[in-house]
Amino acid sequence: MAARKILPIAEPDITSYAHFAFFLSVLYTDTDALRWVYSNFIPLSMKDFSGSKWVDYYTQTPYDHLVPSLIGSVHLTRKMILRQSPSFADFVRNSIEDGYYVSTNVDEFYIPGTAAYQNRSNLHGLFIHGYDDESRKFHVTGFLANQRYGGTVVDYEAMEQAFRELEPEDDYHFTVYTHLFKLNPKHKPNYDFKVPWVMEQLEDYWLAKPSDRRMQAFEERQTATCLWGMDIYDGLILQIERHIDKEAILDHRPFHVLWEHKRMMNRRLAYMEQKGFYVCSPEAAEGFRNVEKSALVNRNLILKYWMSSDNRNLEQLAERLGRLKSEESLVIERLLNEYEDSLRAGD
Repeated sequence: MAARKILPIAEPDITSYAHFAFFLSVLYTDTDALRWVYSNFIPLSMKDFSGSKWVDYYTQTPYDHLVPSLIGSVHLTRKMILRQSPSFADFVRNSIEDGYYVSTNVDEFYIPGTAAYQNRSNLHGLFIHGYDDESRKFHVTGFLANQRYGGTVVDYEAMEQAFRELEPEDDYHFTVYTHLFKLNPKHKPNYDFKVPWVMEQLEDYWLAKPSDRRMQAFEERQTATCLWGMDIYDGLILQIERHIDKEAILDHRPFHVLWEHKRMMNRRLAYMEQKGFYVCSPEAAEGFRNVEKSALVNRNLILKYWMSSDNRNLEQLAERLGRLKSEESLVIERLLNEYEDSLRAGD
């Protein structure tokens, strides 16, 4: 075994949540894998979560579904790992030596750079992509200072303790599992960028259609009310009003996801043009750039509110959300009409 090995990673466009940021950090290192990335991450959903609202992308992950570039990834329970390798640190070193990235759950009380370090127990994901036997440190990424996605190093001994001290709620809780990812050289070249699929998802988002109807083979029965696409704006406006009336919790993360979603759309349009898949009009491109700028102002407004507790920021935010919904609706409609016109012109 080599004394040091660092697997390549890249900063992805989406870093809102660990369940996307970790595996996307691998996919963004590969040009083949990017075709799948930019073909997806358009649907959004919103659900109730611990009294607040949870807004997330509705795109499959290798934790639960099939991602073509990562076919062959391995999922192991904590018990399976420790039975085969009494040292978790050695298990990680061996996995990386074999080319696998390691996504696992640990107690961040033992992880330097996190908000919970030496402060409180906090179960959270960590992504390990390298080791160095001389310094006896792992190279990892995670949500560190101020919950921002970034990289650090962790001592072998600290990683061992952080893994062993974690206590999942039950044998099927998501923190039980450790996932090993590796790009599949046979499958990743076979996924083509799909412009029609992009436009179908965008239309569903625009019309607020339930995206789970497209993945019925994977979906369990939904017990919570779920909003889709453009309806999320109305749900967040209502949540703001209820928070002002002290009837609900208002989380900043949905506003970050909304901004990130618009940024991702602009990166997608640039990618499509660069690769020659599809070029939208300058007017549509400018419209989407303006939508992203507006979403960023909204993201900053919710942060400003949490620093000031001034409800005027929330009132302004609710008003801006209504305008952003109309602005985004118009530019999506324009893009979809342009695409339909291009199809008719090609007949």
